[in-house]
Amino acid sequence: MRTFTSLVAGLVATVAAIVSVPLFWVSTNVVDEDGYVAFSSSLATDRELQAAVAAYIADDYVQRGLLPASLQQTAASVLTSVAQGTVDQPGFVRAWEQTQRSLHTSAFGDGSGTLTVSLQPMMQFIAARVGSRLPISLDVTTDIQAPVGTSADRSRLRQVERSQTYALLGLMVVLASAALCLVSARRRTMAVAGLGLGALVTAGVLRVATEIVTPQLIDRAETLNPFARQVQKLLLDRASASLAAWLGWIALVGAVALLAGLLGRGAAALRSR
Repeated sequence: MRTFTSLVAGLVATVAAIVSVPLFWVSTNVVDEDGYVAFSSSLATDRELQAAVAAYIADDYVQRGLLPASLQQTAASVLTSVAQGTVDQPGFVRAWEQTQRSLHTSAFGDGSGTLTVSLQPMMQFIAARVGSRLPISLDVTTDIQAPVGTSADRSRLRQVERSQTYALLGLMVVLASAALCLVSARRRTMAVAGLGLGALVTAGVLRVATEIVTPQLIDRAETLNPFARQVQKLLLDRASASLAAWLGWIALVGAVALLAGLLGRGAAALRSR
């Protein structure tokens, strides 16, 4: 009976971990504003995104009659060049962080409708460094709200706001089940090995799920323009890589526990001879 109880507790711990790890990642890197800004900071150095931002700004200026259509390509090229040349400056990082905070506010604030991001902080930083490279000055007093998702995307994000609560509940289940697995086991070393195997299974299942789900989310993402699709693609790619790093540590801990348990069992068997 004790062996059966230990086995069931170990299985429960594994299943709870499979559910809880993604929830913890979402809570840390999506729902929490500071966590999201830190997570998305690496996007600022992506050259494709810089070009997409510059192209969107240039198009917006043309649509509002602030820039002649004949200068659109030139403006996009100049803005891209300036953005890529100033990416290492502290002001660029601050402007990017302000942009990402606006996106987080749009996603989790009280607003409704299209999911947008304010490009004004980036525009102010870049425009101040354009200088005489354009024959006209760029007006940066008007905010540029770029759509990066639909109202359906906003609704889906709202559904994960309670992820921290669910993640904490899942962690409690994991810890309680793991403790029961150890306490009720006839051979503690085998219980440790079993929990290590469970950690490896957790990492493996979530890694496979990530590899399957991420491309589907990119393909099915509802976007309003190429800029929005680029933002969503990069965020999903970074999310997959970030979660994979978490899973790597879980797999490492699991491998150590599995090895320690098996070595402990082997040592116990030798002593009993």
